[in-house]
Amino acid sequence: MKKPCPLIFLITCCIFFCYPASAGDMPACLTLQPASTVETSLRAAGISDAELLARLVYAETASTGFPDHRPVYEAIAWGVMNRVRLGDVSPSMQKVYGRGVRGVIFKKGQFNPAVSLRSPFSKDFLCPRDPRRWSMAWSAAEIVMKGEGNPFIETRWERAHGISLVVNFYYPRSVQAKKPLAPWEAVKGLQFIGDVSIGEELLTAEKVRFYRLTRPPGDVAVIHTSE
Repeated sequence: MKKPCPLIFLITCCIFFCYPASAGDMPACLTLQPASTVETSLRAAGISDAELLARLVYAETASTGFPDHRPVYEAIAWGVMNRVRLGDVSPSMQKVYGRGVRGVIFKKGQFNPAVSLRSPFSKDFLCPRDPRRWSMAWSAAEIVMKGEGNPFIETRWERAHGISLVVNFYYPRSVQAKKPLAPWEAVKGLQFIGDVSIGEELLTAEKVRFYRLTRPPGDVAVIHTSE
């Protein structure tokens, strides 16, 4: 097992000498190099899609105010990958949410910890420090990237296509939340779905509010037929 790089208040950690994290390892701590963005710094470090997703889930879950509740990690991971997978088959959704794991995570205006150092949780994205929480984030990323057992696939369209339309989520207890309800709460194109069962545990809307598109995109190019 490789040793984690020493942590010195978000000092760049061996971008050219540390290796991407894997199961059981803590990831390297990274900061921006001069004239670099978060995305280019992580790309230079050779961060895999799985680790990138785990870093985001770690930071986003911290921002919910419930960083020790396992279902939050997995639910957020599904929400991210729902955007990725919907974009894979819909050009219009790809324009909205980005292309692929990296495109979705670094799309401007979506996940502040990944795109803005002003976010109080950017340090969690760049330098996860808590081993137990990292383990939950990594496990969630592994489960969700396999794509099996998506708890958000419920409607007839979703079951027929193997893709979920649950692509928006909001953290009402976050220190960043300006209101208890999301700004898009009354948008006609989105429907609040209530509490969610993640495995054998219930994730209440008090912790994360999820929203499903009321209509599937009309330009879905690939159809997955469920068994």
